[in-house]
Amino acid sequence: MDGFEKLALMNTGLDPSDALNLQRDQIDGETIWGVRGKTGVEVAIPIGPTLHAALKQSPQHDAPALLANSRGEQWTYNGFSTVWHRFKTGLEAEGLIHPGLTLKGLRHTVATTLREAGLDERRIADLLGQETLSMARHYSRSANLAAKNRETMATLETENARRAQIVKPSAKSVKPEPKKKSE
Repeated sequence: MDGFEKLALMNTGLDPSDALNLQRDQIDGETIWGVRGKTGVEVAIPIGPTLHAALKQSPQHDAPALLANSRGEQWTYNGFSTVWHRFKTGLEAEGLIHPGLTLKGLRHTVATTLREAGLDERRIADLLGQETLSMARHYSRSANLAAKNRETMATLETENARRAQIVKPSAKSVKPEPKKKSE
C-alpha cells in the first residue's frame, strides 16, 4: 500500500468495501458515481485536488477496479486489511496516527472533520451514502465542537445584546394581579 488507498478513503468518506469495489468506469469527469453497498443509496463524490493528485500518481494496472494490489488485481478485503495493518503500524510508530485506527475509522474521521467544520448532518449523510441522519450523527459523534460552540455563543451574546436594546421595560408589571380571596 503506497498510501493511495488511504487517500481514496480519507478523501471520499467511502466504506472500505465500497472503495474496494469502485470500478474505473464509475469516474465521470470530476465525480465518482456509485451506490453504497450496505444502503443502496447513490453517492456522487466530487474528486477534490488531493484525490485527483493521488489518482494521477497511483500505480498503473489493467484491472477494471480503481484500487488494485501490487499484482494489478482488484484487492480482496482480507488482503487489503492485512496490508493496511502493516501500513498503519508504521504510521503509529512514527506518531502520525493514533493507535487503533481502522479502515472504517477513516470514514468516521471524514464525518468528524466535516462536523467540526460546521457542515450539517444531512450533507454529511449524503456524502457517506446514508439515508438517515442518525448514521451521520453516529459517524461524527466524536467531533470536537468547542470552536463551533464558541461561534454559536458569540452569536447568542450578540443577539441577546441586540434584543436587550429593543425591549423597553414598562413601569407597569405584566404579572397578573393576585385574585382576592372571597370572604
